[in-house]
Amino acid sequence: MSDSVANAAAPRIGVAITTVGRWDELRGLLDGLASQSRPPHAVAIAHHDAAAEDDLAALVGEFSDKLAIMTVVSPRGISNGRNAAAGMFGDDVDWLWFPNDTSRIDPDFLERIAPHLTPDAVVCAVQLVDREGPRNTLPPPGTPLNRRNVWGPIEPATLFRRREFLQAGGFDPAIGSGAGTPWQAGEGTDLLLRMSEQDGFSIAWVDDIAVRAQTEFAHLTAKERRRKIRCYGRGTGYLYRRWNYPAWQRFRHVVGAALMPLRNSDKFQLQDGMALAVGRAEGIFGRVVPGDQDNRAIVR
Repeated sequence: MSDSVANAAAPRIGVAITTVGRWDELRGLLDGLASQSRPPHAVAIAHHDAAAEDDLAALVGEFSDKLAIMTVVSPRGISNGRNAAAGMFGDDVDWLWFPNDTSRIDPDFLERIAPHLTPDAVVCAVQLVDREGPRNTLPPPGTPLNRRNVWGPIEPATLFRRREFLQAGGFDPAIGSGAGTPWQAGEGTDLLLRMSEQDGFSIAWVDDIAVRAQTEFAHLTAKERRRKIRCYGRGTGYLYRRWNYPAWQRFRHVVGAALMPLRNSDKFQLQDGMALAVGRAEGIFGRVVPGDQDNRAIVR
């Protein structure tokens, strides 16, 4: 009998967090985990600055009576951090959740999600919302994953069965925010496409449970938001190239970006749409327009 079947009634969830030293934000997330009606089995935190270990240790100490927390130093990049944090868990963990340090959850989040982590499921996708509304569109329950709806799950609002996550090789360190490449987004989508090739893959779509997030762009300056939009667009465009999406879908992906200010004028301005279209085109062609050679989506 597999671990997943043995623990079907009580799936053991490991929370894998990566942070760049935003201690106040991380404290808020840990407080939310410590307040869960059903606590996580374990928590692992990856950070990128060995010199900040004392600061992190002090923060972890505040929750030592409520949470089992491990820490690890990882190379920069969100995919490196998530992989390093996930690697801290052993076979006593069945499922992995990768919230951002800015993610927030209701006190019964883990209790409500547990019944959806069945032996038949490999991935569980919930809603991600911010003050502007839902961030992702999820299909009806029971819908198989395909190359169109695979863009619905977003990492902080998705849980992965640990065994299949490891079999797929985890997140690709060359993709995602902070990676040493221009492809600054799409690491979760790439992982899902790889996992979907495994025998027995299935996904649970759960649109009545939500993870709350910081806004995507509204909290940034105009220059910062357009940089982030373009860099993230590069990442998604690159996946259309990597996974051999047909030419008409690649074209629609770029044109759709340019039309975003018309489709969602409350969120996207005209220059935002142009930045997104340029970024997606760069990813699809696999080449970045000469200029700023700093690939980071956010420079602070």
